[in-house]
Amino acid sequence: MLHLRPSDYRLMPWKDGGGSTTEIAIAPAGAGLAEPFLWRVSSARVEASGPFSRFPGQARSLLLLEGAGLLLTIGSKARQRLKHPGQVVTFAGDDAVDATLIQGPCTDFGLIHDPRRVQATLEWLTLGREATTISLASTTLLFAPWGAVRVDPLGLQLEHRECLWFGNPGEPEKPSAKLDLRAAQGTTPLVLVSIRPV
Repeated sequence: MLHLRPSDYRLMPWKDGGGSTTEIAIAPAGAGLAEPFLWRVSSARVEASGPFSRFPGQARSLLLLEGAGLLLTIGSKARQRLKHPGQVVTFAGDDAVDATLIQGPCTDFGLIHDPRRVQATLEWLTLGREATTISLASTTLLFAPWGAVRVDPLGLQLEHRECLWFGNPGEPEKPSAKLDLRAAQGTTPLVLVSIRPV
């Protein structure tokens, strides 16, 4: 398990040079965007409307963390509104995607993965004081976007914008361990990324 803090993340330019994103984790560790990678999770502050970078052969999932959101034109499909925190939109990395800000800058959270090698899901959990129990996948990431989260039986507290990374790529699937997740105060969301080998 790795306990990642914002100081551990990498601030990187977008592949198309149109902005920057905060890379939270990538496999293999230290990989660059110009080389094949298994998966990547990141968060971007979108300050202006414009096209998304393309990632041929990859699958992408995107959710809104903060702000009024985006209007997404994805290939020839109908426009999609990403306007509610936690709402997830999925699309192919090959798709031409153009984003229009609905009302001012926003912050998103993205997952990119190679669907030929792994299955990956992106979920938004709303936690309260009662435990929400999850089963760990072979690789699992927990990201606290807004407030503190208690993680038991580890006795850890995940603070604002921190991430827990369980498991390593290439390891065989193990019997699922379970975690109990709670908001440290009131209610708070948690972003859950689950990754399994194909």
